[in-house]
Amino acid sequence: MRCRYCDYEFKDASFAYKGRQECPECHTVYQIHFPSGVGFIPIIIAFIPALYMVTTLKYQFMVGLAVFILFYWSIDIIMNILLIYFDQYELEEIHDE
Repeated sequence: MRCRYCDYEFKDASFAYKGRQECPECHTVYQIHFPSGVGFIPIIIAFIPALYMVTTLKYQFMVGLAVFILFYWSIDIIMNILLIYFDQYELEEIHDE
């Protein structure tokens, strides 16, 4: 991913965990968009082990919630990296007003 104005190259993985990036040379702000509906995939995948821990292993709700958050966050970042790698994103320039 390159800046449209100054040809600065962004690191692909930086957009995976932070949706907005500012070009350090020309200060243009870019925002990345992924296809709609892909946010549900990490939620479903992270919900399964959290539910298993709370219902079957009889852990407290807070432990299940912490497991859900950790699984969701890591799966979401990995999935965003894969979507960037397979060129399934839209990069938009944000104008300051």
